[in-house]
Amino acid sequence: MGWSDVAVSLHGPVVEDLRKHFVDRWNFIYDEKYAVRKDTRYSKLVLYKRPLSSTGPQQHQGHHQGGQQQQQQQQQQQQQQQQFQSQPIPPSYGQGQSQPHTGTGAQPYQQPGQQYPPPPPGGPPPQQTQSSGGYQPQWSASQTPSHSGPTQTSGATQAPYFPPPPGQGPSHSQTRGIFDGSSSQEEGSRGFSSLRTDVTNFGNVLRTQLAGQVHRYQDRYFSGQPGQGQSGVRMGCQIVRSCSKWSHGTQQTETSIAEAYCTIIRESEHFVYIENQFFITATGDSQAPVKNKIGAAIVERILRAARAKQKYHIVVVIPAVPGFPGDLRDEGSLGTRAIMEFQYDSINRGGNSIMEMIAKEGVNPMEYIRFYNLRNYDRINASGVMRTAEKQSGVSYETARHQYDAGVTGSKPAFDTTSAYGQYQQAAQQVTHGSSASGRWNSVASCYMLGGEDIRNVPWEHNDALAEIDAFVSEELYVHSKVLIADDRTVICGSANINDRSQLGSHDSEIAVIIQDPSPIESSMNGQPYLVSRFASTLRRQLCRKHLGLIPAQDYQRPDANFEPVGVPNQYDLGSPEDRVVADPLSDTFQSLWNSRARQNTEVYRKVFHAVPDDTVRNWNDYKEFYEYYFRKEEVKKQKEGQPECQGGPPAPGEGLTPAPPVKYECGHVIRDEFPEGVRAVKEELSKVKGTLVEMPLMFLIEEDIAKEGIGLNKLTEEIYT
Repeated sequence: MGWSDVAVSLHGPVVEDLRKHFVDRWNFIYDEKYAVRKDTRYSKLVLYKRPLSSTGPQQHQGHHQGGQQQQQQQQQQQQQQQQFQSQPIPPSYGQGQSQPHTGTGAQPYQQPGQQYPPPPPGGPPPQQTQSSGGYQPQWSASQTPSHSGPTQTSGATQAPYFPPPPGQGPSHSQTRGIFDGSSSQEEGSRGFSSLRTDVTNFGNVLRTQLAGQVHRYQDRYFSGQPGQGQSGVRMGCQIVRSCSKWSHGTQQTETSIAEAYCTIIRESEHFVYIENQFFITATGDSQAPVKNKIGAAIVERILRAARAKQKYHIVVVIPAVPGFPGDLRDEGSLGTRAIMEFQYDSINRGGNSIMEMIAKEGVNPMEYIRFYNLRNYDRINASGVMRTAEKQSGVSYETARHQYDAGVTGSKPAFDTTSAYGQYQQAAQQVTHGSSASGRWNSVASCYMLGGEDIRNVPWEHNDALAEIDAFVSEELYVHSKVLIADDRTVICGSANINDRSQLGSHDSEIAVIIQDPSPIESSMNGQPYLVSRFASTLRRQLCRKHLGLIPAQDYQRPDANFEPVGVPNQYDLGSPEDRVVADPLSDTFQSLWNSRARQNTEVYRKVFHAVPDDTVRNWNDYKEFYEYYFRKEEVKKQKEGQPECQGGPPAPGEGLTPAPPVKYECGHVIRDEFPEGVRAVKEELSKVKGTLVEMPLMFLIEEDIAKEGIGLNKLTEEIYT
């Protein structure tokens, strides 16, 4: 099963918050798990005080002002930047809420000549107030640029953190190195043990210093020196998180991620794009046990747009089946069904869902918010190799696979070449493709991407047409990303799902970053000229193009700049025909293309693979006819010979089992019954698939209680799934 994810890399002062967050968490876990057991393998981490910039304020300012060419470029962009300027971001997450952590504040964008000196060394810490914690919004389109005066939380001229050289730091032992390793000497250990401890501690200090120096030079390179790295524009970044005393050692529960989601949605002006692994949220207090109010923010913003007759839209992309796919009727799928039920109750069922609350106000919710999934297909070009390996080993692939699966879930003995799995593996390793099998079409996934070959023209390197039909397989493309993009200007990206576990702070601990890039690009919104952020807009456009099949398939044998490690700027073809079609997310052209491709892909997968969930499956009887008839195995009768079926427990291995009849089709494969014409008809249908976008089936099992209450799901356990 393929995954779709989004990740970001950060450089600059905001990394200091991440370092402090890590040290806080490390020390909390150390106290909880290792200190109480007197485990000497690990030690607490200590952060040094942040040193001043090695270049000094004047030199640092000169770096931004030096160079006539750079000044001219800045002057040319000054007018646009004044229209699209982020205000300085307030102190970062948790101040006044999380006792162990003291945020440095995110790095605001500042024009040359507006660098503020840091507080003097050894000065009093910033005063923390309850009102300073959590996410605080920075700007809207109607705001004008403003810059705050010098404050103790401003870190504009402070260099990236790195430890002081040996002998120059405070003399206290805790500040000598990241490890606090003085206990062996205090306990009277001398001689070699003492020397070993000294060497270890010195190594820790040296390693920390080297890491800090590397970070400093790396940050200098990536901060935009002329002709190097990325542009010199600094983005506003703010770290937010979910944590509490039990998970992170904070004195109060922190919910700055949830605050950021709700605030950014409420203050969005035109469009919100969301990708997330889950979507469980509440519109009010009547959807217990769900408590997070992201759904309420969505309803509020949509109704405000409807009353103002404003064109506004939210796109949500989530997995078709949360967790992991499988037969949804199985008893082992109760957890998956429970999550699906909570998601549907958040979206369009139960009486208080987002769509129902909007519809109660006389507004058509489909005009303002829609939900989508991702799905793909490929062709497993291994039939010839598989048959040869089966013939040489005398073991079928399915037999070897079942034995391997059984070993994974149980104990793991040494590799046994006499077992069915071992025999098959040995034979498979000796099999090579014939000269006619080039391997060019081992995958056909490129066929539904930009510039890909038409699947109808792709050859099959074997003579068996029936084997080619069976080689096609489809799976959901699992959305694992957690990203929100508002108005192509603001991005939230991190580890937090849209559910209570990630948003409430009292459950799982999470972290995310809010990014506002002040470098503008001229674009349009609903057909009107509109300035957008380069980072946010290109990220949203790239994701939309990927799902629509408007980017070429990646070829690992032809690397480009986007294959390079972190620090090398990504390439994006601004102004290309494919870029222009997704540039305005409210345009009729984009909306029509997005929805028509999702619908077309959905219909193809419905016919070719009988993929579930599906809108035509309204109850369990529909599910049986549409899916189980083709894919589900019948129950194995577990009874001993000569014994009534209702007596006794499970038989001993291999004793008295009635073998289950084989399934008609392997899960995810083509339903041949739909294509009496053969493989050509299958390829004709698959040629219609473009990209990976499909509609989310909001009517799936709508006539059923998907997850009935019982031992595994009840008032005591339901919070596990939210």
